Amino acid sequence: MSFNTALSGIRAANTDLQVTGNNIANASTIGFKSSRAEFGDVYTSTLLGGGANTPGSGVTIQNIRQQFTQGNLKFTQNELDLSINGEGFFVVEKNGERLFTRAGTFGLDKNGYIVNGTGALLQGFVADANGNISGVLSDLRVDVSSQAPRQTTAVDASFNLNANESVLETTGQRFSSNGSGVNEAQQGAKTATTSTLNVGAVSLAPSGSITFSPSNTTTFTLYRTDPVTLATTSSTIQLNSGSAASTSALANLINSANFDSPSPVNVEAYADATTGELRFRDLATGVASIIAVEVNPASDANPLTTALNGAATSVGVAHPTAFQAGVPEVTNNYGSHTLVIRNPGGTDVTYISEYGSSADKTASELNALAGVSATANTTATLIGSSFSNNGSFRLNGVNLTSTGTPDMTALRDEINALSTSTLFGISAQLDDAGNLQITSATGRDLDFSFDVGGGVAQVQGAQGPAQTVNNATEKVKIGGVVTVTLQEGYSINSSQPTVPVYGGSLYGSINVPNFFTPVPINAFDPNDQKTYNHATSTTVYDSLGNPHVMRQFFVKQAYDPADPSTSPNHWVMYVQIDGQNVGDPNPSLPSPQNTQPTMASFNVHFYPDGSLNPFATDTMLISNWTPLGTDGQPVGALGPLNVLQGGGVPVVEPPTSSNFEVDLAGSTQFGSVFAVESLDQNGYATGRLAGLDISTTGIVFARFTNGEAQILGQVALANFASVDNLKPTGDTMWTQTFESGEAVIGAPGSAQLGNITAGAVEESNVDLSEQLVNLIIAQRNYQANAKTIETANATTQTIINLR
Repeated sequence: MSFNTALSGIRAANTDLQVTGNNIANASTIGFKSSRAEFGDVYTSTLLGGGANTPGSGVTIQNIRQQFTQGNLKFTQNELDLSINGEGFFVVEKNGERLFTRAGTFGLDKNGYIVNGTGALLQGFVADANGNISGVLSDLRVDVSSQAPRQTTAVDASFNLNANESVLETTGQRFSSNGSGVNEAQQGAKTATTSTLNVGAVSLAPSGSITFSPSNTTTFTLYRTDPVTLATTSSTIQLNSGSAASTSALANLINSANFDSPSPVNVEAYADATTGELRFRDLATGVASIIAVEVNPASDANPLTTALNGAATSVGVAHPTAFQAGVPEVTNNYGSHTLVIRNPGGTDVTYISEYGSSADKTASELNALAGVSATANTTATLIGSSFSNNGSFRLNGVNLTSTGTPDMTALRDEINALSTSTLFGISAQLDDAGNLQITSATGRDLDFSFDVGGGVAQVQGAQGPAQTVNNATEKVKIGGVVTVTLQEGYSINSSQPTVPVYGGSLYGSINVPNFFTPVPINAFDPNDQKTYNHATSTTVYDSLGNPHVMRQFFVKQAYDPADPSTSPNHWVMYVQIDGQNVGDPNPSLPSPQNTQPTMASFNVHFYPDGSLNPFATDTMLISNWTPLGTDGQPVGALGPLNVLQGGGVPVVEPPTSSNFEVDLAGSTQFGSVFAVESLDQNGYATGRLAGLDISTTGIVFARFTNGEAQILGQVALANFASVDNLKPTGDTMWTQTFESGEAVIGAPGSAQLGNITAGAVEESNVDLSEQLVNLIIAQRNYQANAKTIETANATTQTIINLR
């Protein structure tokens, strides 16, 4: 009996050595839980029971109990290394079997599934495309391929608009020159000429020269009659010295006597370079004055009479066909006009335009005045059906060679090719009738003429009859329209409002109904920072994942308590994307403008306390955006669905157009600087996996190169009513048993489950010093039980040796 008792002790000590050795062997095994051998004594008994003094029969193994105490955390550089801080087990699945482990050494397989070193799949609650986590347990997977782009369908932003900002836009008065002569074709001389009188050939025979002396004095009178005042000036000239061997010398003697006289006439004598005839001309170019010469007395004794071969007494009267009145160059027919500008302080400034001044020059001079801005433009129509050109047609002095046959296309292209050089600011386009519409954007006069080659050009202005030029001496000229804008507080002052103030043939009368038009000054212009109070930009994405820049402009609106159409705390938000308008088309505009995008604008209202008034603020739907590339061409992404076509809110998901909403909820209007309080939009470009983040509650975030973080799922943890009764299966994993109870699976941090620490693993909970002591104890027990057998053997041997 003592042998069996000792043998049970040896067996128990050996088991204790095995358990202790296993603990020591797994001292560095991640997630390992140490075990201990638990023993119980053995007593013999019979059916009727044993005596009180029954000796024991040895020892037996009651249980090898695992110690599920917390191990130390070891931090690593791997985000998929997980540890549980508290109770619970990771749930994994291998070959269809559900297992549980505390070893959180995980990684990704080739398909993106999260697995441990044995290939077991980590289980968790998978999220949908919107990041909503379901309660269904499944394999956790990280999609390592590219993340598909998402189109922007909503922009949520809140701003603080500075309540102390001033209103930038004001209202001024505008009028345009509208007289009967404005933009009317004027036909006349290409080049100004002077009044001339041909006296005739000069005879120097028989001596070849004419000599003047006191005894041989020539007297004659030179007359000039002004064509406007009809006043006649005259000068009596006496030639009493000198000689002339040529017509030119004679002309010089006459001019010296005329201009040295007390009252000279503004006429000069000269010799015709071709015929040698003696002529007189007005020194004023382009003036239709009348010139006459009277020789007195007309006798043979008068050397000039002899030289002129006996001309009549009054040369100017005797030879009327030899007189030609001067012709001025054709002008725009604009007279000199006066404009009196009164500023807000009541001070008047007078401006007088120059006679015949072009519209661009007048506008430039007006722009120099305070409170006044002016622009000019000139238009003309060249009739295509009557145009012909032999290569000498000139527009503003620039030679154009296009013939105009069979149509005006070549001439149009020729003009447009010169619009940035010799014909600066002048452009041309064909109308439906085949005529060429020519425009000077700067307001320069437009003049049409031919050189030596000749041709026919019929020119029509905006008003008045068409004029024709068909030779090298004629020209047609058209003046431009001047548009004047008076800043707020400035006005035209006139003591006689019924009299044209800036009128006549150029500007019309200020008492014409609707002569002045109210016009916004400093109106919103996205390219002019002085026209908006605040601006910000946001990146949005089309259906192909291409980024685009949306700019938002905020303009404070005026408030007049006497005007019920205005309200306080009112702003307008304008929106452009990539610099293009995205507002719905205006069907009231003429074609093709009625199909083109307009500037998108939305009213934004605030309560007196500075908070947003959502009831008065517009619904902000961007419904007319066509995504364009850097070349200005559509990129092929989803296009717009404007309100006229049925677009509206809410924007459907998945989107069927490029439409998206803008929500300014939370925006304020306080007396502080403009600030972007929050900004978010739900679109993104194509992205590749950049990294993973796992929260303490087990939420798995995937970070992509496009800046997005997508929720992929949540790690699941399990716990049991009796973890001691879990069955170890190796590889630091356990399986459920009947004695352990059903697995209670939930999210980390919920109920009795612990939290997860990412980037760390749980080390073995083996205490080596304790295990080494246990090893000594187990060895001692083993040796002591062996000594019991040795003693029992000696005793038995003694009995055997009895005789």
